[in-house]
Amino acid sequence: MTTYFKDQGKRGENAELQEELASTDKTKKRDAVKKVIRDMTLGKDVSGLFTAVVNCMMTPNLEVRKLVYLYLINYAKTQPDLA
Repeated sequence: MTTYFKDQGKRGENAELQEELASTDKTKKRDAVKKVIRDMTLGKDVSGLFTAVVNCMMTPNLEVRKLVYLYLINYAKTQPDLA
């Protein structure tokens, strides 16, 4: 039997990033924010992760907070009406 939908079980990269952003592990969260900023810099649409990234501001980790601030600044430049 031939499988026509080979990627049926795969989820999108944004869904994986959203899970990592909600993680309690500090390094996972930091790496996820870095990946989001990388994707944004490459021109990918990461606006669907806006709330997950903003929720990362609740961490006491200063590096993650700075990365979220960088995301917000870039988001405001690219989509000023929504920011």
